[in-house]
Amino acid sequence: MKKWKLYSITVLLGGFIFFLFGFAQVKNNHEKITGISVHFIENQPTFISAEKVNKLLIQSDAKLLNKAKSLINLHQIEQEVRKNQMLEDVALYVSLNGVLNADVVQRVPIARFQNGTESYYIDRQGLKMPLSSSYSARVPLVTGVFDTEKQLEFYNLIRRINADPFYKKQIIGYHLNENGDYVLSTRIGRHKILFGKAEKITQKLKKLKVFYKKKWNSKQMKEYKLINLKYNRQVVCSK
Repeated sequence: MKKWKLYSITVLLGGFIFFLFGFAQVKNNHEKITGISVHFIENQPTFISAEKVNKLLIQSDAKLLNKAKSLINLHQIEQEVRKNQMLEDVALYVSLNGVLNADVVQRVPIARFQNGTESYYIDRQGLKMPLSSSYSARVPLVTGVFDTEKQLEFYNLIRRINADPFYKKQIIGYHLNENGDYVLSTRIGRHKILFGKAEKITQKLKKLKVFYKKKWNSKQMKEYKLINLKYNRQVVCSK
């Protein structure tokens, strides 16, 4: 008898909890969006403003504000907002108070291309990125004649160079000659670096670092105009 009573109480309690959960779920689904809050995840300059992201969200669903939570397709809105060329990713979620939160990751430029009258960035994923009217990134300037193949080649080169903190600060510009040789501009010193083709990158960077360590504080270093890395196992300098 006691077991039967305990079983009955357990069933009734479980049913009551299930009812409360269902009621809360229905109530939550019918609650409306009361506002929008935009959060930039990474600590970086804003190439796109929170107000602009806010507008993108509303444009993706004109009746977003005051719309019931259950009627909002967050995945579809995310896909629409990601189409903006300044954004790398966006994640949406609705908080208990009805606010639609947008966690935004901006695209990160690593170089600025100046190709004739066209000017644009490439980002850390190697993708083309437009300039921003709200912020100008301090990244190396790249000039020369670049097609899609050369742009991918350059992306591999700058990614390898940026992996070294010293070179990332020291190299401030790249120029591609018609013969396919890269010439690098430096932040410190009056010299340029004739890197040659985008090959044997690790070997050339190691060779240059050894040279810098030996010559950095010498009087000769201040007189060099060009440091040539094209020759195997040696660095050739000219004044």
